[in-house]
Amino acid sequence: MTKEVMAVYAAILFAAIVAMAVTGWRRRISSQSAKFSQPLEALEYFGELIASANGFYVATTEAANHLERIAAYGLGIRGEAQILVFNEGLLIVRKGERPLALDKAQIDSVSTNQAVIDRVVEADGLITVNWTQDTYKLSTHLRAVDSTKLSKAEELGVEVITEDEFILRLKG
Repeated sequence: MTKEVMAVYAAILFAAIVAMAVTGWRRRISSQSAKFSQPLEALEYFGELIASANGFYVATTEAANHLERIAAYGLGIRGEAQILVFNEGLLIVRKGERPLALDKAQIDSVSTNQAVIDRVVEADGLITVNWTQDTYKLSTHLRAVDSTKLSKAEELGVEVITEDEFILRLKG
C-alpha cells in the first residue's frame, strides 16, 4: 500500500474514534439528564455573604461513586471558579460555564478529599459538597486556590478566614 492510502485509512480511523467519543459523551449527558432536573443558576434568596474564595471547580460526581463524572447540564467541565458561601446556600460561579447554586436545604454535608476522578492533591486538598437534586445524590468537588487568605473577601467586606474555617462555615 502506498503512503497516501495508509494516510486516508488513518484519517478515517481517527474520525471514527472521535465520532464514537462524541456520541458516548452525548449519550452520557442524555442519560444523566433523565435522572435529575437542571440545578439552579441562582438562589431565590441569597442572604448574607459569609465567605468567598477563588478556586477551581473540579467535578460533580455521583455521591456514591466519585469516579462517575456527571456531564449533564454542563457539570462535567472543569475550570476556574469563584466560590461564594451565603447563609442561605452556596453559589459557584464558573468561568465560561453556567453558575451552580445550591440551596442550604439541598446540601447534605461538606467534607474534604484527596482524590476524585483524575485529580489527586495533597491530603484534604479538595472540598466536597454532598447535595441532593430531585432525590439524586451528587457530590461537587472544589479546590480553593489560597488556603490562608480567601481572595476578594476584603473587597466584598467579608471577613478573611482560613480554608478550614471556610469549610466549617459551609457545613453551617
